[in-house]
Amino acid sequence: MKKSWMICSFFSALLIISTIIGVFYIHDHVAGGITQEKSYLLSEELDSQQQQFIQQMKMSRDEAVYDAQKKVVQIETLSGSIGSGFLYNANGDIVTNAHVVANAAEVTVITADSGRFKGAVIGISDTTDVAVVRVEELAGMEPLVVERDQRAKLSDPVLALGSPLGFQNTVTVGEVNGVDRHFVIEPFTYENIDQITASISPGNSGGPLLHADTMRVIGINSAEDPEMNLGFSIPIMDVVDMIQSWVDSPLESLPAFDQYAKQPEESAVPSREELALYVVQYYFDSLQFGDYVTAYSLMGSEFQEETSYEAYRESFRNIPSISMDNPEILVVSDQVEINVTVHMEELIEHMRLNQTYTFTFVIGEENDRLKIIGMTRQSA
Repeated sequence: MKKSWMICSFFSALLIISTIIGVFYIHDHVAGGITQEKSYLLSEELDSQQQQFIQQMKMSRDEAVYDAQKKVVQIETLSGSIGSGFLYNANGDIVTNAHVVANAAEVTVITADSGRFKGAVIGISDTTDVAVVRVEELAGMEPLVVERDQRAKLSDPVLALGSPLGFQNTVTVGEVNGVDRHFVIEPFTYENIDQITASISPGNSGGPLLHADTMRVIGINSAEDPEMNLGFSIPIMDVVDMIQSWVDSPLESLPAFDQYAKQPEESAVPSREELALYVVQYYFDSLQFGDYVTAYSLMGSEFQEETSYEAYRESFRNIPSISMDNPEILVVSDQVEINVTVHMEELIEHMRLNQTYTFTFVIGEENDRLKIIGMTRQSA
């Protein structure tokens, strides 16, 4: 009996030892061979700037440029000067060149959706080509992000943005091919200037220079060398403190500029036909990038009363691609009629079909804005 108990105990112990060894073997050899998928979900520890950068990286370059262009404005003065500027903060403050708004206390600011607003010059330097215009009606709009920590380096890819109305090479692409340039264009002294291969056309002065990788403002486009096809940009880091001082404490009086007493030769106010064509082009750009809010806002009040935004957006749900060409313009009284050929890619019963139509737009004014007050479509 004792012998039998000892044999049972021996086999029980052997079984326990074998089980333990097996467990360790499975853990080391089997479990170790299983590769666990890593989670790539955004950590809550990412700050808002990192999340914004990641979100921007998901956008295509064209979408990023389209989004940035909505924050660029055209500036007009009573003397006829035309330039560009960009939203600096959510208070409606716009950064531009001093030579664009020289001798003007009030200016007209035109946004990408053709809205016209009065702006007040709240800061301007008589030695550095920088100024700030405040437009109270633009408060609450999302501004461009300003790069405050890094200077532009040689070979950095850049985008020079200008007038949103598209008449002066709205976007030019290039790179930084020179830094720390110095020159004088009376009465302004330009120091530590970035030289870029992206040209700056007349009327684009005051627009932002963006780093093409981050889409942040790194400079203010200010001058050009047309013979060499070069542009010159004031590094935003050098003037951001001055800009902020005007934002915090607007100037009570503005300096006078004798050099800009006459109307600039570069002034070229867009014609009514050009403005109308811009509205139509901007309408299709908005649709192409899925910005149905902007596209809907370009429609006249009668259309919006008859068609809700939800119904309007739903009508484009199965149109992944849309573009226009061959515009024909006809002025009818105080309105402009534009015929365009429109190419659509439509999803019909899970099939992609390329369709061509002829659209007729009627562009007119409503509340000081150009609107699409009529639109018809027929097969081409």
